Amino acid sequence: MSLELVNTFGTLLTACIIAATAIVAIVQLRHLRAGNQISAMLSIGEELSAPAVANAQALIRGELKDALNDESFLAYNDAFDQDLPLPKVPPEYEELRRATIVIGNAYEELGILVKNGIVDSHLFLDRYSWVILGAWNRLLPVTSRARAVTGKNAIWENFEYLAVLSEDWMVAHPSLYPKGMRRMPMPAAATLSTAV
Repeated sequence: MSLELVNTFGTLLTACIIAATAIVAIVQLRHLRAGNQISAMLSIGEELSAPAVANAQALIRGELKDALNDESFLAYNDAFDQDLPLPKVPPEYEELRRATIVIGNAYEELGILVKNGIVDSHLFLDRYSWVILGAWNRLLPVTSRARAVTGKNAIWENFEYLAVLSEDWMVAHPSLYPKGMRRMPMPAAATLSTAV
């Protein structure tokens, strides 16, 4: 066997080893990314179901709409947003304001993660789009007023980004149930109270 032939086989063998190593590295990177996404989604789920966030969500659902009709709550919110001395309000209004901040900031942080590709938007929106859109719509009067009184459109803009993504996602994906998969029978709405 000639030296040139041995050299050619050696070069081909080296190229094959490098190609195989690259393929293994790509597979490992995919597995690592999937593991990171699973970890991120689990962490997000834990954060959004934490007592502070759950209590804030419940408070906003139950109290915010009525509070937005009270001038004292609006004055308190405006002063808070403008970093002015806060007028006296009932403790419930202070707690409600804190709840809006907890929820708005939680979704603002998640918006940053999605926008920068830290969390996969497809996975995130598949799970949370309806939750985000509901939270955005409940906090829209607070956000809108805060932007108006401060002149800063950047307030919760990453939350807004998530809301836009969520709205678009829900229009594009009215159902993500696998096509061709059978569905479970659903009882009529009238029988739901006796189903358990």
